[in-house]
Amino acid sequence: MLVTAPEPTPAARRLMARASVLSDQIPTKWLISSVAGLALGVSALFGGLEDVEPTSLPELDAGETFTGAQLAIAVERLVLIDAFPEQGIQPEEGNRLLVVVATVENVWDKPVSTYNNIGAADNIRLHGIDGFDEDTPPTRVDVLSDSASYPQLQSGVPIELAYMWEVPQNLLSEGDDLQLDIYDKVYAPKGFVTYGERFDSPFIAATVTLPIDDVGAGTPSE
Repeated sequence: MLVTAPEPTPAARRLMARASVLSDQIPTKWLISSVAGLALGVSALFGGLEDVEPTSLPELDAGETFTGAQLAIAVERLVLIDAFPEQGIQPEEGNRLLVVVATVENVWDKPVSTYNNIGAADNIRLHGIDGFDEDTPPTRVDVLSDSASYPQLQSGVPIELAYMWEVPQNLLSEGDDLQLDIYDKVYAPKGFVTYGERFDSPFIAATVTLPIDDVGAGTPSE
């Protein structure tokens, strides 16, 4: 016998309509939490949620591009190096630089910063290293070709960036495989609490695992 779900009550329909009207006025982080709560409440009227198979994240190869809402990112290589003395980049004593080289393209229609918390510095994170997590931003983000720090990414212009973290000198070795997490963000239009369209609420969208290339005191090879 075919069993159909009961129709929502008038009260439930009014509640869902009210949520739709408010969705354009509430900041994204609040909206995600509110919609989740609403979904759970409405689902209770219809007998609860069904089990859903978990969806695994895409696992990319070196040089393979992930295209998100704001940026297209292709992680190319992973380098461990002592310093970049010619560019004046020197880690603290006892540390080395772990450098993620990635080609990044702004696919939005406005310039994108590469600073922490507001720009592309938030879109790549180290994974599985003691002392580093999703809240550990790169020490700096430079253009690989000329070492310009924290550039503005112009729409439709791919640029090769070096994401750098300082790591203890004996923490990692040549050939170690390291997972990197690639983040996407959620578009947030103007709201009544904070103004100006933006991308925020970063979430892991893909991963890539690469071996570390230890180049000693040299510079990363092309």
